[in-house]
Formats: sequence, C-alpha cells, structure tokens
Amino acid sequence: MKSSNPSGLSRRTLAKAGLFGATAAPLLAACGNDGGGEGGSGELTFMWWGSDPRHEYTRQIIEAFTAANSDVSIEESVADWSGYWDALNVSVSGGNAPDVMQHEERYLREYAERNTLLSLDDIGIDMSNLDPAVLEGGRLDGTTYGIGTGVNALCLLVNPALVDAAGLSMPDDTSWTWEDFMTFVSDLSAGGDAIGNSGLSFNNEALFNVFARQRGESLYTPDGALGFSAETMNAWWTMVSDLQSSGGIPEATVIVEAAAAGQDQAPLATGNGVTEFYWSNQVAAIEEVLGGELQLLRVPGESAQSGMYLKPAMFWAVSAETGDPEAAGKLVDFLLNTEESIDLMLTDRGLPANLEQRERILPTLDAGDAKGADFIAAITPDLAEGPPVPPIGAGQIADISLRVYEPLLFGDADPEQTTEQFMTEAETAIG
Repeated sequence: MKSSNPSGLSRRTLAKAGLFGATAAPLLAACGNDGGGEGGSGELTFMWWGSDPRHEYTRQIIEAFTAANSDVSIEESVADWSGYWDALNVSVSGGNAPDVMQHEERYLREYAERNTLLSLDDIGIDMSNLDPAVLEGGRLDGTTYGIGTGVNALCLLVNPALVDAAGLSMPDDTSWTWEDFMTFVSDLSAGGDAIGNSGLSFNNEALFNVFARQRGESLYTPDGALGFSAETMNAWWTMVSDLQSSGGIPEATVIVEAAAAGQDQAPLATGNGVTEFYWSNQVAAIEEVLGGELQLLRVPGESAQSGMYLKPAMFWAVSAETGDPEAAGKLVDFLLNTEESIDLMLTDRGLPANLEQRERILPTLDAGDAKGADFIAAITPDLAEGPPVPPIGAGQIADISLRVYEPLLFGDADPEQTTEQFMTEAETAIG
C-alpha cells in the first residue's frame, strides 16, 4: 500500500483502536495437551486471551472449579489478542489443541468446518437458562460449536460534560439519523475545545454491518457471500469523508496517532473527544480512565429499520480432539452457569449468557457496568435478529478494512476506490 502517513506510523497502528482493540497481556504460555491427553484422564488445557485482570479472575474461576471437581486438573494458556490466533492455529494444526478455548465469531465457522471443534450439544452443558440469542450465535447447521460468554451491543459513547460545554443538547437516540449524527459531531467540534468524534471506528466491519442492516443488507449473507451493495459501502465512506471535511472527525495524522496510543489514551478516554463507537461492556473501563461520566446512545439510523443486534462477546468452545469431553463439558458449564464463575467474571466477557445469573448480578454491578446492562435491557425489544456466523476467511476482514481506511483518510483514495478495493480483497478472503 502506498504510504502517505507523515507521522511514519504504519497502518497496523490503527489496529489498536476501534472496537476490537486488546489490552496488553503476558506472552502466550506453553500450550498443548497432546490431543487432550489420555481419554477420560481429567487433564485439560484451557486457553484464552485478555488483559491482566481477566487472567487473574479466570485463574480464580479455575481454582473454584478444581476445588469442586478434584478429579480434573487444568493447565492454562494465555495470550493477548494480537498473538492468540496465530498461537491457536499452530496448536490446532500441530494436533496439540487446547481442550477448552475462548473463540470469536470471525473464526468460529472456519474452525468448525475444519472439524476441529466438538459439538457442545451432548457433553453435559446445561443450556436451559441461556439466552436464545446467544445460543443461536454459535450454531452452524443446527449444531452448537460455540456458546457465547455473554452479550454486548454497539453504542455511541458520549461525554455529556463536553456536550454541555459546546452549548449543545444530547440527541434523541430513538429517532436520530446518520445525517443528524454528522451534524451533531461537526457542531461539537465547532462549538467546543474537543473533537466531535475521533474517527477511530469507521474502519470497523461490525459498525458498517449495522449501517448495511439498516438498509436491508448485511455484511455477509447466510451462505457466506458479501451481503451489501457497492452503493451502500460508497455511502459509508462518503459519510466518513464528509465528516473529515466538516471537522466532525480530525485530520488523518491525528486519527492514526490516536489509534497508536491505544484505548486508554484515545480521545474519549482523555477528554479530548466527545464521542466514539464502542461495545457496551467497555463503558466502565473508559469511564475509569476518563474520571467522568459517559452516556450510551443507540447507533444512529435505527428509527427506520433496526440494524443493531446483541453480539456474543466471545465464545467458549471445545476441541474435537479433547481426550475428556465430559470434563471439558463440566468446565464450560461451570463458566456459564455457576455463581462462583459469574461473580468473578461479571460483565468483562459481556452481560452473562445465563439469564438467571444476569438478573442476579444486576444489583451488584458498579455504576459503569450497570449502565451497560441497562442499555442492553432498553434496546433489546427493538433489536433485529443477529447476523449469521461469518464465513471462513472473515478473520481477514478487519485487516482489509484497516488497509483501505488509511488511504481514504489521507486523500489517496476516494470513497468509490475504497469500496472497490475492500470488496475485491474481501471477496478473495472469503472466496
């Protein structure tokens, strides 16, 4: 890709921003169970990604599980997001897959269709209290290959103090359009000292998917093809270009440098930006860094046709090669359904999939997490059915979107060229 980045930062710096950025974590621990060990051995390997706090509480969950199941031992394997998928692919390809693993929707079909994931329907997992929307998100052709850890939804986080400082009012998010959003953030930039929207998330395919769904289209079709028109994606990139021209988002160099700084130093968290799109379970962490209150708004454009949906934050999955499916099922069941697990996990992996546990913990949540939970409860009656499980190759789409976004920001490509490049590379990836 032609580089026109005056800061010298590569496009990979953008990957630290947006909605799927990962917090730094320890390097991957030694991974492997030699195909799950001997049959029925009660020896499991458990692999997940995340931050230091996630590692700490997950280890406490493991301790609680093994205390209740003394015949099962667990070897952990941890990573940050950036290294997780390479490590998992190497482990699976080498016949050394972890018994129980954290998974993600962009990779679930690929691993399932490679026959590397076990059906979770008959290994003793109690699904009776699990959110049906969560369960459906991990099913392929009627078989459950992943069970969502919990749910979240896209939202626009807004700093109300900065809205007040700009002399503006909070929009009615039950009826506002994308045009209203463009006016709002441009007026924020013009009326205050902070940028209206930091521009870090328009490369995110999940946000574009909401936009496409609002137009009766989608990122993917159920049979795994691209489900949107060039016209719809042109409208998306044109909106981004218009926002940049109006000052609603900053110049390209500022966006790239903000992305490189990571979530804790992103404009919303530092008070230099008024709005940004995030997942609903991220509000508490950003408020903590900001030291102030944020408000969650629905994604614009929902009044005509809903495009928002509840997304399984991530999945629990089991290797098809596990030597002890019963023990693996016990662990997944414990993670999903027990008070010990949910009291430690709370909303870090999304609002719990177990509806009874979800209701039980609501009064115990801190203000930020409660705000995210209340948002989910408020929007759920208006949401559309969730999208299909992404096709094989969907794991490449985030990189493709990053790759086409930077030239658009720097004026090296217009919206039509950006769309053409995205669709060409995406069709090749999922071909």
